[in-house]
Amino acid sequence: MVTLVKQEMYKLLHKKSTPAVSVVLLIIMTIFGVLSKTNPKYWGPKDMFVSMYTGENWVVLFMIAACSSIIAMEFQYGTIKELLYRKYYRGEILVSKWITMLVYSIYFFVLTFVYSLILKVILYNSKFKLSDTYANNHSIVETQVLGMVGAFLSVWLILSLVLLLANVFKSTAAAISIGIIGYFALSMVSGLMFVLMQKWDWLKWNPLNMMNLPSQIVDNSYHKMTLLSTPEMVWGSLIYTAIFMAISYVVFKRRSV
Repeated sequence: MVTLVKQEMYKLLHKKSTPAVSVVLLIIMTIFGVLSKTNPKYWGPKDMFVSMYTGENWVVLFMIAACSSIIAMEFQYGTIKELLYRKYYRGEILVSKWITMLVYSIYFFVLTFVYSLILKVILYNSKFKLSDTYANNHSIVETQVLGMVGAFLSVWLILSLVLLLANVFKSTAAAISIGIIGYFALSMVSGLMFVLMQKWDWLKWNPLNMMNLPSQIVDNSYHKMTLLSTPEMVWGSLIYTAIFMAISYVVFKRRSV
């Protein structure tokens, strides 16, 4: 297993897209940092810092692409056969990819957090303090960290479904397209979901509602819309993630090569 993880990490680090994506992320965050500096009326400095200068949103898209390709490309280029010929179990192969993506997602979140602090020092060092109260008696940095924890759980709920879809499609492009389109489609129906939940209470347990966890962790009043407590949403996110991963495991083990 350790050898497989090392191999996956080696392949990830040597992909041309890996450093390029990191650079693009930092450039985007810098752009929004400058926009909030020059147009604070439209992009509030504190709000932009808490959202890590939109970094979280881009991390989701980058991770969807990475999770879609890490499995689909093995089947597209036939390299899965080489791994199986080396007497690795299918379960080991899949879990090694999960671990690699977990490390990759942690890297992205740490990168966005650290760089948001750097941008704050450069652009707003004298404008506000990290200890200033922001929402629900939390300081600005506490709000950011809490939101980041919620975002991490929500991202992995999405990625568990993406990893499942990646097991179905043999084309990397198809897996990435379906993952990204599905992510935006789910975001678009969230408003309708709240309306339906008010009519049918049991709908509050649907996985789409769990994606509101980051907002609810930051704003306690959000439970009036989600109809769930924050602990319930945390457990719901973890359970759905485990379910999608388990289904992905079964599909991968039974998939023909």
